[in-house]
Amino acid sequence: MLNNKYLLLLFIASISIETTLPALAKTYSGTIKGTVSDSMCKFDHSSMIKAGHGTSAASCTNKCIAEGNKFVLCDPKTKIVYNLADASKVKKYAGKTVSVTGHIDTDTKTIHVHSVKAK
Repeated sequence: MLNNKYLLLLFIASISIETTLPALAKTYSGTIKGTVSDSMCKFDHSSMIKAGHGTSAASCTNKCIAEGNKFVLCDPKTKIVYNLADASKVKKYAGKTVSVTGHIDTDTKTIHVHSVKAK
């Protein structure tokens, strides 16, 4: 009888673990403040601007995007570069400091953008 109780407890524990694992996923809704940039230059456009790749962070970002790079959000506080899943929502903010609200996946460092607000 003791073995059956032990097995039942193990079974219940395994079900509990399986049902809570999705809740442990590292995603949350929130807002991140940073600069809209591109996946090549990220925090620093200076060397690309010196090489004639635009005259500002905004023009450099737009040129890099046109060449196939992706929009990112650079958080200067944490030094994290976030991928932006909805590029159409951030395009007009290239090179600008913004607050991006959305679902944030900390594993892939991706923001599924809901809204963007210029600072």
